[in-house]
Order: sequence, then structure tokens, then C-alpha cells
Amino acid sequence: MAAIGRGTGGAPGRSGDGTSRAAMAVERALDDRHRSAVDEVERILAAAVRVMERVAPAAPRLSDIVTEAGSSNKAFYRYFTGKDDLILAVLERGVALVVSYLEHQMAKEATPAGRITRWIEGAMVQVTDPHLISMSRATLGQVPAADDTVAADAILKPLRALLTEPVAALGQPDSERAADSVFHCTLDTMRRYIGSARRPSDADVAHLVRFCLRGAGAPP
Repeated sequence: MAAIGRGTGGAPGRSGDGTSRAAMAVERALDDRHRSAVDEVERILAAAVRVMERVAPAAPRLSDIVTEAGSSNKAFYRYFTGKDDLILAVLERGVALVVSYLEHQMAKEATPAGRITRWIEGAMVQVTDPHLISMSRATLGQVPAADDTVAADAILKPLRALLTEPVAALGQPDSERAADSVFHCTLDTMRRYIGSARRPSDADVAHLVRFCLRGAGAPP
């Protein structure tokens, strides 16, 4: 009879691949806790977006977000330092989705001017589509209220980074400033529409594209 505590590989307390059963038990428990934490954070983030959309342009109350998520203050502060931290997390997720969408759109174009055009048009979709503008208003509209504006700028950086290569490819002597100008001109235009009931027309977007391309040095 095999000795109690021996694994199939013959080593005491170990599985066939040499991992101790105690370590495997700990890993399973940690995996369960990780999944639980991920699920809870997802619920809080989703609740934050719903509440922010509902009360925009007013600032959301943390108590409303916690209630919407079916969570508690104790659970909330386990993951976030406060409401501004949560808003930045929501913004981070939103930016990641927009970056993925813009990358897909820009990949359809072979020329630098075409990729810049796709970037601007894709960004402006966020304030023309009724559902997307609701989300944009809820997130971007709350960024100035966040204390950590440096963190907000860092979160937006991946959007700006998409312009670096196509603007440089136009041969601009100061491509970094040119990319910044295209980025901030588009972002400021988006903010203007987020704060109003008006939506940009196709002509408005086309004008913005022409203006930015000319400033970035694209041939007419």
C-alpha cells in the first residue's frame, strides 16, 4: 500500500508534475479570489457608467454608484481610493475601447493623410452617435472634476500616440507639435459638442479634417 501523503509521482505531498498539493490548493483559492475581485470591479465600473450617464452633466454621487453596483463602501475602497480614482478607471477603459476602434479604422488606409483622417473621423463618432455621446458626456465631462489631471493626461496618451507615425510621415519638421495640435484641436472640438445639445454635421467633421491636415502639412 502506498504511504499516505504520497502523490502519484512518489514524492510526499506532491502531484505528478512536482507541484505540492498545498501550493495547488493555495493557487485555486487565489484564483477564486481573483475572479471574485475582477467580477466585483466590473460591477462597480459598469454601475459607475450607468449612474454617470443618468445624472450627466452633474457629478455622480459615490453612494449612488455603490448602490447601483449592489456593493458596499468597504468593498469599493478595497479597489479604489475614491470617486476620482473610479472616474479615471472608467475613462481608462473607455479610452482603450476607442483606441482599439481607431487602430482598426486607421489600418484601412495606406497614406498618412488617410490615417489621420480616419483618426479624426473616428474620434468625432464619439460625439455624433447618440449612445456614444451619452457615454462620452458621462466620462469626459467628469475629467475636470478629477484631482489627478496628470493621471487623466496619461490615460489619454494612447489616443495621441496613434497620430505620431502618420503625422511624422507627412514630413513635418516639428511632427510632435503637429501631432499635439491635431490631437488637442479634435479633443477640444469633442468637448464643445459634449457640453451642448448640438451634434456635428458631416460638413463640420469634414472642415475639422481639412483644417487639421493642412496644419499637419498634408498636401492639398
